[in-house]
Amino acid sequence: MFIPGIIIIITATCWIIYELLLSTLSSYLLWNSILQFSLTIGFFLLGLWIWSFLAKFVKNYEKIFIIIETILAIIWWGSIILIKWIYLYLINYLFIFQFFYLLFVVLIWILIWLEIPLIWIFLNKKYQNFQKTIWNLLSLDYIGSLIGTILFPVLLLPWLWLTYTAIAVWIFNLIVSIIFIIISSISTKEKIKFLIINFLGLILLLWIYLFGIKKIEKIWDHFFYWEPIVYSTQSPYQKIVITQRWNDIRLYLNWHLQFLSLDERRYHTSLTYFAKKFIENFSGKKLKILILWWGDWLAVRNLLECLSKKKNINYQITIVDLDPYVTNLAKNFPLLVKLNKNSLNNPHIKIINQDAFKFLLQNKNKYHIIIADFPDPRNIELAKLYSTEFYSIVINHLKENGIFTTQASNAFFSKEAFWSIYKTINFAINKKGTTFKVVPYHTYIPSFGDWWFVSLILWNSVNFYTWTQALSGLINFQFDKDYIINLQNIKINSIENPIIIQYYVQWYKRFSQ
Repeated sequence: MFIPGIIIIITATCWIIYELLLSTLSSYLLWNSILQFSLTIGFFLLGLWIWSFLAKFVKNYEKIFIIIETILAIIWWGSIILIKWIYLYLINYLFIFQFFYLLFVVLIWILIWLEIPLIWIFLNKKYQNFQKTIWNLLSLDYIGSLIGTILFPVLLLPWLWLTYTAIAVWIFNLIVSIIFIIISSISTKEKIKFLIINFLGLILLLWIYLFGIKKIEKIWDHFFYWEPIVYSTQSPYQKIVITQRWNDIRLYLNWHLQFLSLDERRYHTSLTYFAKKFIENFSGKKLKILILWWGDWLAVRNLLECLSKKKNINYQITIVDLDPYVTNLAKNFPLLVKLNKNSLNNPHIKIINQDAFKFLLQNKNKYHIIIADFPDPRNIELAKLYSTEFYSIVINHLKENGIFTTQASNAFFSKEAFWSIYKTINFAINKKGTTFKVVPYHTYIPSFGDWWFVSLILWNSVNFYTWTQALSGLINFQFDKDYIINLQNIKINSIENPIIIQYYVQWYKRFSQ
């Protein structure tokens, strides 16, 4: 039972890893992680139904199993590249891409779940014991699934990422195929034929991997990013790409644009507008500022420019960013260092690489200024950073006279998401019974469109009339009828009910049509 047991564990490990891999890839490309994981699992179950129907027609089970393992290995080897290329050409037809993706999922699961009845037939024929066969098959299959669910998030995704994880799974499937060829009862002539095919396939695909996979990835990157890539790496959390064409410098995280150097000043001026107003009026002994998530130091640069005009002021800026790769880039990569004016070397800057939610839960300090510049709430992990629970924690970390500002997504296309953020902050404030002023405003940024921000000001002595005079027309505190919706129809975002994901996906569908 040892060798068949190894086969069962390896196949189970491979299929659960691939289920997670496809779900992750589709989530990155189509943004809605809940929907993509649900659809992948659902169509995986559809594959179960199809194989249960087809399995009864299989006769020469050993040959079929060998062929299926070989086909799966080939499909898995190139599937991530294939899906990314199809996405590139169907980016403006996401419904068609989603349809193709689900057909691909069903095809893979049909092949995967044909493995189970074929292995069962093999074991039952070998041991002539129905109960023992079922027990061995299911128990080892569950063990393999557990191994896969642990390996994927802990080891494979952080270090091999998508394409190379698929290649690793391919190698294990070919190993299973070779092992099964050796232990099967097919003729020696057929064993030699299948072994030659598998070894030739292994050599060919390894050759493509060693000499061609990086070129294929570079070609895809060239078509996707358009601008010349000057830096590309994979961190344990995300794919990081920097492009440059003349003075146009762009940072991408997981294929999504984070900033464009030609107009980022408009964004960061708006993001730090109330913070700089606060600094100008600050007269205390020590100013404490907390910046959540932003790793390129552009918001910090703006604050330091303002602080440099204040004489004899003691201050500390704490930066909390999950990914150390991004903060290290801001510190060492020449293009970013020049863009952020070498802000990282300022002795008043403290860097903490940690999840922002976890940091606030563990940290007891209070701050005069808190700025949140999180990515848009496109998945459950990000949605919690726009929840009433998160804003309640933020309020607890604000000093009695303090300011909190958050970016709030595209002002026109995702107005439901914005008003949900606005309403959620108000709900958190009212729940705390705090004196407050919540100020929504927006700014047009060519690379992103009209962008919204929300500032929460816990300061009774603020002259709002003076503060809300826009900087040369850059910041707009007025909203025309296209931006206004009935707040009674908008729900509060919470960890239990992350409705903001649904609002945000509505924007993405509008924008993509």
